Amino acid sequence: MHVTWQELRDVCRLLGCVQARIKGDHLIMTRPGLPRSIVIKMDRDIGEDIVRSNMRTLGIDRAELERQLTIVRKR
Repeated sequence: MHVTWQELRDVCRLLGCVQARIKGDHLIMTRPGLPRSIVIKMDRDIGEDIVRSNMRTLGIDRAELERQLTIVRKR
């Protein structure tokens, strides 16, 4: 599944995350209750491993990610 960093950022926002800071080419987002911050590399291509890692941190499965992406892509 191809996901841009902007789409991943928007999905995180829909799930209640807020931007904490930008460090270099990394966007760091947080949400109370998460075990750690969400780190999104602001690059043309995001690796599947980064998407999966952030899904685990957010506590969502692939189906939920796809539902959220549908909402984001309709905007």
